Amino acid sequence: MDMGDAVNAPAPGSTNQIVVAGAGYAGLHVALRLASRLRHNPVVQLTLVDQHDYHQIITELPRVAGGTRDAAAVRIPLEDLLAGQVRFVQTEISGFDLAGRRLLTRAGPIGWRWLVLALGSRPDDFAIPGLAQRALSLYSANGAERVWAAVSKAPDAAASVADPERQWRLATVVVGGGGATGVELAGELAEMLPDAASGRGLDPDRPAVQLVEAGPTILAGSSPQLIDKATRILADLGVQVRTDAAIAAATDEGFRLKDGKLVEGGVLVWAGGVKAPDLVADSGLPTGRNGRVKVDRYLRVPDHPEIYVAGDLASVTDPCTGHVLPPLAQVALEEGQTVARNLDAELKGKSPEPFSFRGKGFVVSVGTRRGVADIAGITTGGRLAHLLKDAIEWESRQSVGHLHGWDPLAV
Repeated sequence: MDMGDAVNAPAPGSTNQIVVAGAGYAGLHVALRLASRLRHNPVVQLTLVDQHDYHQIITELPRVAGGTRDAAAVRIPLEDLLAGQVRFVQTEISGFDLAGRRLLTRAGPIGWRWLVLALGSRPDDFAIPGLAQRALSLYSANGAERVWAAVSKAPDAAASVADPERQWRLATVVVGGGGATGVELAGELAEMLPDAASGRGLDPDRPAVQLVEAGPTILAGSSPQLIDKATRILADLGVQVRTDAAIAAATDEGFRLKDGKLVEGGVLVWAGGVKAPDLVADSGLPTGRNGRVKVDRYLRVPDHPEIYVAGDLASVTDPCTGHVLPPLAQVALEEGQTVARNLDAELKGKSPEPFSFRGKGFVVSVGTRRGVADIAGITTGGRLAHLLKDAIEWESRQSVGHLHGWDPLAV
């Protein structure tokens, strides 16, 4: 695996170098698909840049945080995936020189003829006081490990005190954010904590999981039927769901709501939203809500057709609904496919194709055995939905592995 010397990268315009910034779902798929398409084109240089030497399966993070999946299982070493024609540079990206066509990194500038921005997203704390200092986040494998470590210690902390009310607070986990990540985490923890409490001599009902959502419902944007099924499963697991409960501050005792109420807990986890990396704000690129970069229908930046954007960073409007597509893994994968095809088309002097998202449905696991799903307009819940979630995650893993030896003529 070539860690590369970014400082000695070719000068802008001197080669047909394609630089992919970010090895998440979108960036990795762009790199792997292009590597296969460029197998017999030695003139084009393909470089992948990321601060980590592994790809993270983000959709499985709630299971890591709930102790049912090992963190090593969601980190796939890039050296096991990248084809020989992909040059990998492990470094932190610090900015962009758009006029000079250079990606600025801690290892030095990297010149490019085409740039693919797939930098993913970061937790959005919405400037809530105390949140960054007192709440754990669930947006990386490292973050998920920290959540599991804190949750594992909570029953011990509770068992060390005699006061029942303090026991309850120390053993309680409060999850901020009722989207898919928050719902999945709450369900995982609700099944794990009673056994953990019993093992420490606590009553099984001593620990609790509370889910706090600022909006009127959990899983915003989903069908009423799916929301109702998910809510009923959470209730069955003992999760207390609070909606219309905007968080005003995070304190040592818990989340203080805007109505003044305190949702107490010994472990606070934030899963309440994402935004673009801070370095994009000063890049000169056109941005929209949450700092995501605006793109045209080919996923190129307006006025910068040499820059493509894919994944969570891309602000893509669905022409069918008029809404910006959410930051989901399946969206990132399809955007990655389109970017790879369009770059290949440009190299061959052909016209690019517009991006069109074909959603495969929406599936959320709720606990370790049940889930909810909207597939082809049909809503289901229970064991079948959980199996669907497992199947989707398996397919995602397999797609990454297969792309290592992917045949571009087969798609």
